[in-house]
Amino acid sequence: GEALYLGAGVPHAYLRGLGIEILANSDNVLRGGLTPKHVDVPELLRVVIFRGGKPEVLRPVADADGEELYPVPIDEFRLSRFALGTAARRLAGDAPQILLCTEGTAQLTAADGSTLALARGESAFLPATGADTELSGPGATVFRATVTL
Repeated sequence: GEALYLGAGVPHAYLRGLGIEILANSDNVLRGGLTPKHVDVPELLRVVIFRGGKPEVLRPVADADGEELYPVPIDEFRLSRFALGTAARRLAGDAPQILLCTEGTAQLTAADGSTLALARGESAFLPATGADTELSGPGATVFRATVTL
């Protein structure tokens, strides 16, 4: 999976394919059209950055544990991907996390033994509890968005 980083004020549109979008905590969405949702063209024109160019494609870099980290150029969030094999992964509970399963079925096991299955297209929010969570599911792919501590 590839990623793009688009800073605040940079317009974008989805013409085909699938995108998973993450916004920093202070970002707002302004729409200029092509949607039944609220459109605010004057405000969009006030804040948009009118500069041509091609966004840099971000490719993940695997760390020593096999987590693939996307090198986003900001500190507000961190994006990574797990291509799960037979071994379970430990997710530290020191920061809030959003998990999205895009292939297969993943299973989360909390410190108290409770479990939650995530099928393709399903997501889960993990609060910062201080307790680790186990992530497993051979053949599953899970994206994780979290904050940088």
